[in-house]
Amino acid sequence: MKPISEVIAITAQVTEKNLPSRNRNVQSEYRKQQMVHATLDCIDRYGLSQTTLANIAKTAGVSQGNLIFHFQNKENLLNQALLAHNKEYTTNWQTAFESAQKTPIAQLCAIIQAAFKPIVCNRKKISVWYAFWGESRSIPWYLEVCGRQNKEFSGTLLTICQQFDDSALSPESAATSIEAMIDGLWQSFIIGPRGFTRQQALATMFELVKVIYPNETRYIDSVLTEYLI
Repeated sequence: MKPISEVIAITAQVTEKNLPSRNRNVQSEYRKQQMVHATLDCIDRYGLSQTTLANIAKTAGVSQGNLIFHFQNKENLLNQALLAHNKEYTTNWQTAFESAQKTPIAQLCAIIQAAFKPIVCNRKKISVWYAFWGESRSIPWYLEVCGRQNKEFSGTLLTICQQFDDSALSPESAATSIEAMIDGLWQSFIIGPRGFTRQQALATMFELVKVIYPNETRYIDSVLTEYLI
């Protein structure tokens, strides 16, 4: 089975309208991608334990036999869904980091903004993360994938924090505080008060960053102002 990144690349220009004109391999990959997305929808709606081949098939608009033909069993389908989810999140913050100006504050602000982009920061995507994390203690492979993603982000964040000359906290404490705040604000989109917005989340994040790096207040305010326009 192809990695999910290859599936997405192959089917990037495919739609339901032009699908019949594509070759059989492209059609197959497109349908598999649909099934993966349907799996994520079901995890969000029912939770991992109640996500079945039956409700995945119904959500995807295919037969259970079709799911088994492409993925053999539910375990493989859940694994592919986790990989797709992880790939989307990782690509999002890594792209932001690589595109930012090569200064610590610009890179830090960029990955913080990336953490609250709609593509990854919405109720569905966050609930799916927590669903997999919740099962990671009993399913080592989930722990490996989620832990690897977390380790990559944490390592990059610490590297950025180590580059600041002036800080109210040590690099380790700064990185831990920033990451913990991101996690806490993500939870607010699920269990917090209704109407909590990404703008509020970013404003809170940047208030924390200004406390840790007071010399960067002007830059942080300019980034936040530009975001809110």
